[in-house]
Amino acid sequence: MYKAIYEGLNLAWKKGFHKVVTESDNALLIDIIGNGYAADNNLSELRLIHDLCKQDCQLKFRHVLREHNRLVDCIVKVVPSDLNRLSGFEDSPDHAQSLFEEDAHRAMVNIRSHHPYCS
Repeated sequence: MYKAIYEGLNLAWKKGFHKVVTESDNALLIDIIGNGYAADNNLSELRLIHDLCKQDCQLKFRHVLREHNRLVDCIVKVVPSDLNRLSGFEDSPDHAQSLFEEDAHRAMVNIRSHHPYCS
């Protein structure tokens, strides 16, 4: 999970996106990152995420309920399980669009923003 968030943020940075909202159903992870505990963490990915937060960007980390994160679960099942490789899509899988719309709708209804943008 930590590596996926780091790789996603790093990719967004390289593509020129400097205002990014990252959602995860892992409340502990969001708390660690959002409260600055990642800086002194033993996991290198968490320290790298902290370093990205210090860049000239606005990163926001938000906890979402697992049932509002079905798109990610769907994509994880479609992508080959090579844990050391970043996978991307040119086009989203056909069945992913409806899940995206449903997750987005549920998230907007039940939005929970606990942490400000990293500064």
